[in-house]
Amino acid sequence: MSKKRKTRHVALDGLSWQPVVRTHAAGLDFDEGLLELEEVVGVQVEYHQTANGRVATFTVDDSKDIPTAVEKQARPQTTIASGEVTQTAFAERRTITAFDSNNLLPEWHSFSLHPQLYAALYSQKFVNPTPIQSLTIPKALGGCDVIGVAETGSGKTLAYGLPILHELLTSATSSPPPPKSRRPLRALILAPTRELALQVSAHLNTCLNHHDATTTADGEPQKQKRKTTSDRGREGGPSVPRSPPLVSVAAIVGGMSTQKQRRILERGVDVLVATPGRLWDILEEDDELAEDVKNLRYLVLDEADRMIEAGHFAQLDSILRLTRRQFNEVVTDPEFRSEHQPAPSNDASPWPAMQTFVFSATLSKELQQNLKKRWQPRGVKKNNGPASTLDDLLLRLDFRDSEPEIINISPEGGVVSTLKENRIECLATDKDVHLYHFLLRYPGRTLVFLSSIDGIRRLTPLLELLGLPTFPLHSQLEQRQRLKNLDCFKSQAHSILLATDIAARGLDIPSVSHVVHYQIPRTVDAYIHRNGRTARAQRRGFSLLICAPDERRVARALFGSLGRQVTDVEEMNVEHHLLDKLKRRLRVAKEIDAVQHRANKAIHEKKWMRVTADALDVELDSDYLSDNGADRSSRVRDSRLVRLRADLKELLSQPLVARGVSTRYITYGSRPVAPAILAGEYQEGMIGVEKTDASANAVPLKEKVVTNAVEFEEWTGIQHCTMSA
Repeated sequence: MSKKRKTRHVALDGLSWQPVVRTHAAGLDFDEGLLELEEVVGVQVEYHQTANGRVATFTVDDSKDIPTAVEKQARPQTTIASGEVTQTAFAERRTITAFDSNNLLPEWHSFSLHPQLYAALYSQKFVNPTPIQSLTIPKALGGCDVIGVAETGSGKTLAYGLPILHELLTSATSSPPPPKSRRPLRALILAPTRELALQVSAHLNTCLNHHDATTTADGEPQKQKRKTTSDRGREGGPSVPRSPPLVSVAAIVGGMSTQKQRRILERGVDVLVATPGRLWDILEEDDELAEDVKNLRYLVLDEADRMIEAGHFAQLDSILRLTRRQFNEVVTDPEFRSEHQPAPSNDASPWPAMQTFVFSATLSKELQQNLKKRWQPRGVKKNNGPASTLDDLLLRLDFRDSEPEIINISPEGGVVSTLKENRIECLATDKDVHLYHFLLRYPGRTLVFLSSIDGIRRLTPLLELLGLPTFPLHSQLEQRQRLKNLDCFKSQAHSILLATDIAARGLDIPSVSHVVHYQIPRTVDAYIHRNGRTARAQRRGFSLLICAPDERRVARALFGSLGRQVTDVEEMNVEHHLLDKLKRRLRVAKEIDAVQHRANKAIHEKKWMRVTADALDVELDSDYLSDNGADRSSRVRDSRLVRLRADLKELLSQPLVARGVSTRYITYGSRPVAPAILAGEYQEGMIGVEKTDASANAVPLKEKVVTNAVEFEEWTGIQHCTMSA
């Protein structure tokens, strides 16, 4: 006779809910907008039909000894080592308390950072500080306000991030915050784009992640994986809740779940990374957060020149007004004074006055001029406004120092030494084929910048039809799709990202081989930041400018503002004889895209007409509702699409052959290519075209020496011919 189970009914809030661990990618791709995911074990759901409808009851099996949420709160937590009852319901906070920085990181040792940060730097293989970090960190640790100008990819995030995390970690280690109390906001980092804000948050959290680093007998560090709560349970030890971090970092950006972000802020964070628009939306309804902003310890403006540019972030002024500690002029109105000025307090604050950091790669108003506008005649200025971006900052920010520390190590001409620049001058109608040729000729991770979203929407299906992995990135995409496309671009070695200037600032995408300016940017600082997506951290990079005749004036103004000439940039060596075949491929791909676009437009218009007629209670004509004509046109369209796709497939299957190469007799002819093909020295699908780096194949025209007819045809694209008398 089986023993009867002992069960009881409990309320929903009394169940033993347990958090579900989710990956970051899963949170973005599938369940965006959910506050939390939790599961409950050992509970049976029973449904009963009542007068008020169907009601669910929850039955707990007591024979399994599963505590409810109320019982779990009443039970004390035990430690892993001794099993003694602790005073709090949280596990011991894990942090590095000692690190041999003198031997493992000698270049960083003089900064005297928190051991946790040393362990993170060593784990990430940041052995030497960059120049901007070497100059900024001592000043920041000394309490100075800092304005930093340095080239893209120079490590500006850690330049201001390490001093902030050092002080917060040091304070939290000596006096940990209460586990269940709300954390006051200590540092606010403002960024112009969502992607940059999320990237900064990820970098700072990497510094706070636990890194076990112990030294072995031979002096080498040995990393140990941190045991999680589930691991301890499998080993037979008591399970404890995951402990809160000593310092918490969160990102608040638009396009993502507002409810989830508000819940994070209700718990409190130490460091908040945000875009001005979403932050101000929350501040308007959260008085407690607004009070935290008034009492900030650190304020950071990343890519500041973009944010203070006129007309871009109106909310930034409102946020900066909250951070101001004093008025520049005496206020006599008592009502205004009592409303806007904080009342004096005799209590000494444990946090000193606010420290401000401002960083960018460009801090000059001349670089922000719209190059496509007509030049204003020289003479008296129209207004007496500030003469530079730095003057704007001094007026709009409440610097502690009357003269903040200015660190400017930006390179001359806005170009880093590891970047190679080239240009192609062609007709506007030939830009597509030159771009296609470059992407085939030099495969790699390529970032193509355009000034218009319509251009991205036009190029994306064309390149996809041509078999190239292409991903768009612009402001009209949903945030989830933007992040997904960015992750796909990062994960594939040979991929293409078609982006507007939202991808030009601050994004640290690993191993970007090429940057292509399909459309010339309107400002010089946009050109500098675009180029900064490659040649980062002393790596080599390549930048290509595709210039049409109507863009030459803008190009001259662009390089003139940098103190250079357009002719200083070498022209790209293009295999012109291959462009004809590529034009045929592009022509067929454009026809396919046009047919598909017309079909989708017709379907959309007909669907819209039916929905509108139903909403207005209007009956459509029977001829319009008839699908006979639509079926005939659809069959014609489908047959044309099948033919065009077959033609494109045939063209794509044909290899591109360089001049002087015989595909029938590859071991003979003026250029035998069999040994090079076997050695893998030629590009895939391009017979006779050597596999070279883009910067190595860029030869200035004045240095080109033509020695025979074959080289003449390759260089000029003109068929060589002989004339008889």
